[in-house]
Amino acid sequence: MKNSYLISLIAALALAGSTSASHAAGCTLAGLGWMVGDWQNASDPERAQERWVVAPGDVLMGSAWEFPKGQTGYAEVMTVKQVGDATTMALRHFDGGLSRAWEERDAAMMFAASACDGQSAVFDGQGDHAGEHLTYKRSGDRLLITGDFLHHGTPDHEEWQMVRAAADRR
Repeated sequence: MKNSYLISLIAALALAGSTSASHAAGCTLAGLGWMVGDWQNASDPERAQERWVVAPGDVLMGSAWEFPKGQTGYAEVMTVKQVGDATTMALRHFDGGLSRAWEERDAAMMFAASACDGQSAVFDGQGDHAGEHLTYKRSGDRLLITGDFLHHGTPDHEEWQMVRAAADRR
């Protein structure tokens, strides 16, 4: 089964994305295949996890959740796909019970990939999130996710040190 998954993943990544000059630095779905996998918080794996898979239709689908000690937690859903010549990420947050979305009903957080190489990607906020950035950097079985956000004009820097889940040693 693992071989059929690997073959499907390779085929999906080979078919994905455009090869235009604007994506020469790897900001295509195929160039972001290194994000795929099951990741967990390095210091407290039971409190935060993130998962990325290649979905039908040339889309990377991500899901994540975090339950910091003493807090109710949250979940998020992400998609990364080609929109014209751009590689975009849409992101939505929900409370830990999935009863309330953090963003407006029709207003996911939107980001555009701006700089990518074989093991890192920077996504720049669009629209109401201009000036915000999400950065993913992989080093072996480690994934550093950095968020630079603006909450009511106040900068907020967040980091998540992730490691590949033990059951997912791709």
